[in-house]
Amino acid sequence: MTREAVRATAGKVLRSEDLVGDEKQAAAAILQANPHFGNPHVVRCGWCHQTKTLFRDEDEKPFKHIPHGWLCETCDLRASSQEVKF
Repeated sequence: MTREAVRATAGKVLRSEDLVGDEKQAAAAILQANPHFGNPHVVRCGWCHQTKTLFRDEDEKPFKHIPHGWLCETCDLRASSQEVKF
C-alpha cells in the first residue's frame, strides 16, 4: 500500500498543481521510513508512448527492468526514465 501512495504522488510531482496539501511530504516520509524502496522512476517508451511509475526492483508489463533502465517488451526498445526525487 505504501508503494502505491508514493507511486501516485510521484506521478503528480511533475505536475505540481495536482498535488493536494502535504501529499509530497507524506510520500517523502514513507520513502525515508523505507530506504530500500529507493526513488520511483517515471518510465516511458518513446515509440508506443506507454508510461508507468516504477521502482528499480519492479517489472510491470510492458516494461522489464534491465541492468541500465527498462526495456519496453512490446516494442523491444529501451525506455527512457526519470527519477522522481521528493
